[in-house]
Amino acid sequence: MKRSLLFCVLTLGLSSYSHATDLMDIYQQALENDTVFKNAYDNYMSSTEAIPQARAALFPQVGINSQAGRNLQNVQAGGLSTNLSYSNTIWQVTASQAVFNYQAWAKVAQAKASVKSAQATFNDAAQNLILRTAKAYFDVLFAKDTLDFAEAKKRANKRQFEQATQRFQVGLDAITSVYEAKAAYDQSIATVISARNNQINQSENLRKLTNHVYESLAPLRDSKIPLIKPEPNDVDQWIDTGLKQNYKLYAARYSLEVAKENVKSLSAGNWPVLAIQTNATQSHNTVDSTSFFAPTKQTQANVALTMNFPIFQGGLVQSQTRQAQYGFQSTSEQLEQTYRDVVVNSRIAFNTITDGISKVKADRQTIISQKNSLESTEAQFEVGTRTMVDVVNAQQRLFEAQEQLARDQYDLINAMLTLKYLAGTLNVNDIELVNSWLATTRVNGMASVSSATTK
Repeated sequence: MKRSLLFCVLTLGLSSYSHATDLMDIYQQALENDTVFKNAYDNYMSSTEAIPQARAALFPQVGINSQAGRNLQNVQAGGLSTNLSYSNTIWQVTASQAVFNYQAWAKVAQAKASVKSAQATFNDAAQNLILRTAKAYFDVLFAKDTLDFAEAKKRANKRQFEQATQRFQVGLDAITSVYEAKAAYDQSIATVISARNNQINQSENLRKLTNHVYESLAPLRDSKIPLIKPEPNDVDQWIDTGLKQNYKLYAARYSLEVAKENVKSLSAGNWPVLAIQTNATQSHNTVDSTSFFAPTKQTQANVALTMNFPIFQGGLVQSQTRQAQYGFQSTSEQLEQTYRDVVVNSRIAFNTITDGISKVKADRQTIISQKNSLESTEAQFEVGTRTMVDVVNAQQRLFEAQEQLARDQYDLINAMLTLKYLAGTLNVNDIELVNSWLATTRVNGMASVSSATTK
C-alpha cells in the first residue's frame, strides 16, 4: 500500500504534451481574435480622422451654385402687345478663407491631443493583452493542476478506503477507520467535481480571448520556474519608470489636454471670426429671334473681409464653458487616480515578486518535508503506531503543499508581468521568456512541443 500511495503522489500530472498549445500560440491567436484589443485599434484609427476634420475649418471653403430658367413676359405699350421669352443661366463661385478663428485653432489642438490619447490607449491595450493572455493561460494551468491534485487525492483516498475495509474484515482495524476513510473518499469526490467545473470555466475565459478551444496547454517544465529578482531590484526605480512610460498614464495626461483645449474652444464661442470671402457671378440671357432685345452676358466679382462677432447668445457660451471647466476638473481627478494606481500597484507587484520568491522556495522545501512525513506516517501505520486518519492527514498536507506551490508560482509569473506592464516596458520578449519556461521548444520560430512530465 505504501508504494501505491507514493506512486499516486509522485506521478501526479504525468501525461504526454506532444500536441499541447503553448503561451506564444495563445498570444498570437489573441492578437487576431481578442475583441478588446481590436476595439482599441479601431478606436485609435477612428480618432485619427479628428485632425483633418478639425483642420477643415482653417482651409479654403469653395462652392459652386448654378441656376437655369425660362422667363416669359408680356409687354404692352401704346396699344401694342408683345410676348417675350428668354432663357437665363447663372453661375456663381464662392470661396472663403479664415483669417482669424481662435475656436477652430483650439479644436485642432484638441483633436491632436485626442489622437495621442487614443494612441496611448491602444498601446496600453497591446500591453494589457499580453498580461490578460498570460493570466488566462496560467489560470487554466492552475485549474488543471488543481483537478489533477483532486483526482490524485480521490484515488489515494479510494485505496485507503479499500485498505481500511480489508483490515476491518480481518479484524486489524475498527469500523471507525472504515467510516473515516469513506468520509475522506466522499469528500474527495465532491472536490473533483468542483475542480473540474472550475477548469471548464477557466478554459472558457481563455476561449473568450482567442475564440478557440484547446485540448491541452503546455505546462511548466518540471513544474518549476526560475526565481528571478526584479532588475533593477529597487521599487522606486520601477515607479519612476512607470510614471514616465506607463501608457494608461500617458492616455490620462492627453485626456486632460483634450479637456483643456475644449475649455478654450468653447470659451471662444463669442470671439470674432475674420475671413476673406470672394465670389464671382456670371449670368447669360438668351432671347428668341423675334425679340427686340439682344442677348446679354454679365460677369461680376468681388472680394471682401468679413467679420462675424457673436457678442451674446443668451448665455450659451458661458454655460458651455462652465460645463467644460467641470469636465476638466473631473479629468484631472482621473489623472490623479491613474497616477496613484501606478504608484501603489507597482509597489504591490514588486512586493509580490520579492515575497513570492521566498514563498516558492519555502513551498518547494515544504513538499520535500511533506513527502518525508508521508513516508514515515505510512511506515508507522504498517506497524500499527499510526492510524488511518494520520495517513489521510499526511496525504492531505502533501497535496495542499503541491497545490500551494503551483498557485505561488503562477502568482509570481503574473506579478513579474504586471510590474513590467505598470512600468510601460512589457513587450513580446517578456512573453517569449515565460514561454521558454514551459515544456515546449521553438525552432526557427516554429513550435515543437517536447514530451514532458511534471513532478
